[in-house]
Amino acid sequence: MKTNNLIKVCGSITKKESLIPINYNILKNTCVAEANLPYSGYCGLVPEQVNPNSLFLFTTHYYSLEEVLRFAQNIDSFNMEKVNVATASLDFVHHKYSAIRVKYFPDYEHIHLLQSCYIKEGVEFAKKVHISDFALIRVNKCFVLEEIEEGIYFDKKEDHKGYISIPRQFSNSEFSDILIDIRNNTDCKLFDAVMGALIINSKVKEIIRIYSENLNVHLLKCIKEMFTKSILNK
Repeated sequence: MKTNNLIKVCGSITKKESLIPINYNILKNTCVAEANLPYSGYCGLVPEQVNPNSLFLFTTHYYSLEEVLRFAQNIDSFNMEKVNVATASLDFVHHKYSAIRVKYFPDYEHIHLLQSCYIKEGVEFAKKVHISDFALIRVNKCFVLEEIEEGIYFDKKEDHKGYISIPRQFSNSEFSDILIDIRNNTDCKLFDAVMGALIINSKVKEIIRIYSENLNVHLLKCIKEMFTKSILNK
């Protein structure tokens, strides 16, 4: 859906994330983890905050984005309209899990109460997971974007985030090589980047999400140009 320059769509973000378990203020026989190094590819200083980063509430099976959004709509507490919920799959190499991803939750003290609300909605939480340092995480979520130019977007819900469209999907190794080349051989300012996809007009559009506290159109154009050149040179 596009209204003027605003686009409301669903899609996914895939990234390697550092996780740590949370063992307090959660329900017994459940597992919760937090992303402790968000935007790890960004060398700038991400401001510290007292509220949690992305929380992953591990579930016994995968819940669709439609289900996760419906659960949140039925929860009256915690000012849920300001909480960003999504569904996630996490690959720890030797173990794969599903989770409800919760972002912008106000504090750590009430995680167990949020879990109780989800249980009332019928959610079944996993009793045991093996959390190693990193996981390849695919988050399926909703986006509210502003299209600045063709293939260049600003996130209207989350600060310091922008997106560029790319002609095709990259392998993880190819993506990493291009990022190293951009950081070492261009004047593109410091940024974190992860791959993703949007579904627009029933078609999949490959994207790269950019995080930078100095985000602007020039930076997004710089990165988009370098990715395009890398494709043309192959």
